Amino acid sequence: MTEELSVNLPDATPRRLLVTWASQQDGWIRLLTAETILARQEISEDTLDKIYEHFLAEKRLSDTPAPEIPKLELDETESVTEESLELKSISNVQGVNALATDQTLDFDSSLTILFGQNASGKTGYARILKRISAVRTPEDILPNAHAPAGVMQPSPSAEIDFELADTRQTVQWNNEAGLAPFTRISVFDAGAVSLYVDNDLGYVFTPAELALFSHVASGIQRLQQRIAVEVAQLRPGTNTLLASFAKGTTAYPVVESLGPTTELAELNELANVPANAQEIQATLQEEVSALRSNTLDAVFANAQQTERELKRLRDVLAATERFDPAAYRRAQEALESALARRREAREQLFSESELPGPPDEDWQRFIVAAELYRSHLGSEQYPGENDACLYCMQPLGGDALDLLRRYRTFLDETLVEQVTVAQKSIDRAALVIEQSELRQSIEYVTAQESSDKPPDWAAAVSALLLDAKKIIEETTGRRPITESDLADRAKSQAKVITELFESAQATATKVASDKANATTLLSEKQQQLSELTARIELKRNLAPARDYVQRAKRAQRMEELSRDISNRPAKQLTWQSKLASEDLVNKNFEQLFTDECARLRAPKVALIFQGRSGRAERKKVVASYKPSAVLSEGEQKVLAIADFLAESRMSGTKAPLVFDDPVTSLDYRRLDEVAGRIQQLSETHQVIVLTHNIMFASALISRRQNKKLRVKVYEVRDAGATKGLLAPDVEPQLDTVADLAKRVNAKLQLIPKADPVLQDALIKETYDLLRAWCEAFVEQELLQNVTQRYRANIMMTRLNKIDSQRLDAAVAVIAPLFERACDRMTGHSHAAEYLSTKPTLSELQEDWAKARSARDAYIAK
Repeated sequence: MTEELSVNLPDATPRRLLVTWASQQDGWIRLLTAETILARQEISEDTLDKIYEHFLAEKRLSDTPAPEIPKLELDETESVTEESLELKSISNVQGVNALATDQTLDFDSSLTILFGQNASGKTGYARILKRISAVRTPEDILPNAHAPAGVMQPSPSAEIDFELADTRQTVQWNNEAGLAPFTRISVFDAGAVSLYVDNDLGYVFTPAELALFSHVASGIQRLQQRIAVEVAQLRPGTNTLLASFAKGTTAYPVVESLGPTTELAELNELANVPANAQEIQATLQEEVSALRSNTLDAVFANAQQTERELKRLRDVLAATERFDPAAYRRAQEALESALARRREAREQLFSESELPGPPDEDWQRFIVAAELYRSHLGSEQYPGENDACLYCMQPLGGDALDLLRRYRTFLDETLVEQVTVAQKSIDRAALVIEQSELRQSIEYVTAQESSDKPPDWAAAVSALLLDAKKIIEETTGRRPITESDLADRAKSQAKVITELFESAQATATKVASDKANATTLLSEKQQQLSELTARIELKRNLAPARDYVQRAKRAQRMEELSRDISNRPAKQLTWQSKLASEDLVNKNFEQLFTDECARLRAPKVALIFQGRSGRAERKKVVASYKPSAVLSEGEQKVLAIADFLAESRMSGTKAPLVFDDPVTSLDYRRLDEVAGRIQQLSETHQVIVLTHNIMFASALISRRQNKKLRVKVYEVRDAGATKGLLAPDVEPQLDTVADLAKRVNAKLQLIPKADPVLQDALIKETYDLLRAWCEAFVEQELLQNVTQRYRANIMMTRLNKIDSQRLDAAVAVIAPLFERACDRMTGHSHAAEYLSTKPTLSELQEDWAKARSARDAYIAK
């Protein structure tokens, strides 16, 4: 029966709300919703293709007319339940931590317990289960951290045997995260506590009807992704047309800003050129070429160079003109007079026999240095009576005192100052011209003199410069000069060079003006040419330019539509999903959560439900605080378990529940309550528990045994280099000595008839049973059930039933037999050197005979 819905139906269900919402949306959303309801899952890519085509047609973005999509009608049909899932085994584990590769982890259909100490390998198996189920707190699968460096390690993998809807299947896992159908598995671990206690959580399981909202929301998002992909394709990374246009033209900024805002009429106008545009372009190109070939640049450069050379030559001549030969001669005479007076003083003061050598300049520098040293020491009255030599510190005699006093007289400041003043005067009177300036001037004049038509002044100026060079050498050496009319000659030539310089300066100015005028004209012609060329180019590329603009306009329109989808229908869908989740999910969860909190004595918290993006979410508070800020660590743990169990129960389907060390931080009372709750769950679900807490494992096993229910227990062992050795444990309350003996005898009858390869496996399995038989014999008969594994109490009333006289003899046989069975059982990882020494049937029969004989001897009365 179908009926058309309205918004205000009082009996609105999630599906009714979804259909009512879709009927008020665009046709493509109605089509999407209808296809989702029919598929009862996310739509396929082919269906999305059809919906996307309808969307484009409906928004007039394609030439195809959009068919009319009628309003949706509700067809009430029963929801489909998920098939049950049961794990059977995990085997052939490779590349997972340091787990042994030859172990097989078989799961019980009700309860499987993996018990072991820290670092024994439980975590490796837990990480596989978390990885395949895609839990909220995933962990990376790491290789063996203790493997030798450089050894290639395999990628994580394993064979997983499972049963889905009563059909046995095997899948190869290769480190995938979230491998179907194992995503139905629920996992609780220590890392999940903070998530379940403080975080805003969505539901791992979503009821089928409510899932339709997320499927439709996903379809909308996927359509928006299609839009984003097409927009990206419509908008190329760069505007390739721009490279064909010169900056500064009218067309350039238009082409540069091509996009959705570009007016096509403006493009057409810019591309409109005269019919003879090609001829006009050719004429402008010829004019520009002629202007570019103009030689004014070379002329201007030559004029500037001539101006610089003449200016330098003028300055050199001006310096030569300022040289005064008479002044230089007077300064030279003054210096010679001062030197003569100093020589005369020296001759008067010293005889040749009193001097160590001829009284030359070196001698004079020597006594000057001594005077400076005396002055440095501050000995103004030196030399005096009883003074010592300043150098050798020997006492000064009369002759030495007299000689030193005459040295000081010779070095009288007046004579020294007269020589110094005369030297400075002659240096000031010398002819000084920068060497590089003189050298370049000589080179320029020489070049002019050697040209085809040397100027009249070249020879005279060349001779003048050479004489000036000679005078510079003489005056800087304080020697007599050989030329006396150099200044007059320089004055005569300077006038000629100055006139030439002024003429060259005027020429350079005029050439610069002519060059500027030619440059302006060239610029005008180039601009005309560039403008016309740009318009011709735009006309040639008008079609791709128009296509570029149209694609940009389409991309902008599609982006606007995508934003509109996010702002309207997507938000409305979120609101409708929230309305649906209020009744179907949140109230159901709240009831289950309250029930689980009561079972586990969890603290009371307030539940707050909220919806985002078509999803139902919940969070918890204590007053206005996060629970972790108020509750103890143990209270947080049971609160998280209650949330986890409530969420798991919501699915209504049978799928495994995994608990990885769920009772850390719990006191013994809460630990027992959690064990009781997990035992209850194991009666309706497959439960897998990994723990290192012996009390917790004991509580679980005891509760199962009290109900006469079996439980599969593995002890996970550490073998040093390898981890995760699985030793199947026994349940003494269920596996009696007699039962185990029957099973051993049955195996012994099968082994001789089996193939050799199968025989090896059967012998190992029989040693498993033999090991269990040893444990049951010790617990039930040797110790008379005084102590039982996994039990907290000791039965003292049965202590007097132990036969202490025969106990030692039985132990002497059973203890080594138990060790041998442990070494040969299926859970033992065998080293390479033992592979060639497999246990034989005869050894097994001999061990079994010893075991029975030991028991018979003990129980004989």
